[in-house]
Amino acid sequence: MSKKKLFLLVLGFAFTWGYCNEIQAEENQMRGHEMNYTTEKQGKKFFIGLELRTNNEECSSVMPAHKEKFFRENTFAKIPNKINSNILALYTDYEGDHTKPYSWILGCEVSNLDEIPEGLVGKVLPESKYAVFTTQGEFPQGLIAAWQMIWNSNLSRSYTSDFELYRSDFDPQKNPEIKIYIAVEA
Repeated sequence: MSKKKLFLLVLGFAFTWGYCNEIQAEENQMRGHEMNYTTEKQGKKFFIGLELRTNNEECSSVMPAHKEKFFRENTFAKIPNKINSNILALYTDYEGDHTKPYSWILGCEVSNLDEIPEGLVGKVLPESKYAVFTTQGEFPQGLIAAWQMIWNSNLSRSYTSDFELYRSDFDPQKNPEIKIYIAVEA
C-alpha cells in the first residue's frame, strides 16, 4: 500500500470515528427509512488485526487513538499471509446487540492463522449470510447514514461478526465507497 493511499485511509478513519456519538444521537430520526442492500453468503474467513474492546457510548473517545495506533505502528505491514491489500474494520464478540460491548478490530483478511504477531489477534469469521450495504455519497456522511439505517432496520442480525470493507483503492474524496457486511440469521 502506497504512503499516499495509507494517508488517505488514515484521514478517512479519522473523520469516521469522531461521529460515533452523533450516529447514536440521530438514530431516532431515521426510523421508518430503509436503505437498499443485497444479501451474500460468504465462506469462513480468517482475520488478523489490532483489537479494541468498546461500545457505542465510548467509541468516539477510544476509536481514534486505536486507529492512530494501527497506522503509527504500521500494523498493516506486520500482518502475515494477507490475501489482498484491503483493510477491514471488524465488529465481533458482541455481548448482545449493538448497544452492548463488542470488539472492534482493524486488520486484514488472511489465508490462515498460523502466525499471529504479538499484540494482534486472530479471528475466524464463520460462514455466514450477510446483508451488504454500499455507502452512498460523501465520506463520512455516507457511512454514518448507512449505520443509522442498519441500527434502525428490521434485519434479523446474528451479532456474530460484521465488518466494513475499505478496498485498497479507497479514497475519501475520489472513491469513498465502503461496503458494510452485517451478519444475518440464515
